[in-house]
Amino acid sequence: MTDDRRGLRRLQAGHWLLIGIVVVLVAAGIAVVLTRGDAADPVVTGPTGTPAVNASARPRADCSPEITATWADADKAKFGFVYRSRCDQVVRELRFRVTVLDPAGKQAPDGEETAYGGVLFPGGELAAAGGLHVSKDQKIGGLRVQVINFGVYPPGDFSAWAKVEVTDLTRGRPDGFGRFDVGGTVVAQPPSAPVCVAEFVLVMRDEADKVIYADVDPATGQTLLKPEFSVGALPGLDFTRTRIYAPQTPRTEQPPRAGMPCNGS
Repeated sequence: MTDDRRGLRRLQAGHWLLIGIVVVLVAAGIAVVLTRGDAADPVVTGPTGTPAVNASARPRADCSPEITATWADADKAKFGFVYRSRCDQVVRELRFRVTVLDPAGKQAPDGEETAYGGVLFPGGELAAAGGLHVSKDQKIGGLRVQVINFGVYPPGDFSAWAKVEVTDLTRGRPDGFGRFDVGGTVVAQPPSAPVCVAEFVLVMRDEADKVIYADVDPATGQTLLKPEFSVGALPGLDFTRTRIYAPQTPRTEQPPRAGMPCNGS
């Protein structure tokens, strides 16, 4: 075989080796992109408002909570809403888009907030509340609440969690301005289980069961769980319909699993 032919074969072999290396690098690049995509944060919804299910949990879009009542007041710079479970799984990592609407049903200027929810057990009901960033002169026609993120988990993963409620609500004597205090007692079942209450949410209604006031009292880091709210005069209030909710959130980075309490200990 001549030197020219030998050189040509060496050139062809090198050519095919180079192509093989390129193919391997491209495949590796695709694998890296796919791996990074799987580990990305949950994607929130687009303009449609369709809930996004957390990628870390089984997709159960039908487990998006039902919003049962809403309230907003520009003068008090507050909003609140109640949400209820409608599935047989535990829902957590809840995030809501809260939009203030004017009397014509259009979004008010600067009338969008983000709210976060607690761990919602099957058949359970919780509430959220927060501050509004709208002008006091803004006329409010309604509040639109959309679920934009949540994760769905088997109830067995929360077998060591306490079920918490606030009972024995009290109403203090009004002062000269009509303000009074509202409190309650935190009850956990089983009593020995840790409680991871992140905040207390007060929801007050009138005789028609319409929400007329809501407020939030952060509880994270408190050793004594004792909700207490100072409330102004509320014409039409039916105190028998008042409720204080106690949303819980995990106090650990570890994902929930059977037998692990909410504080991860």
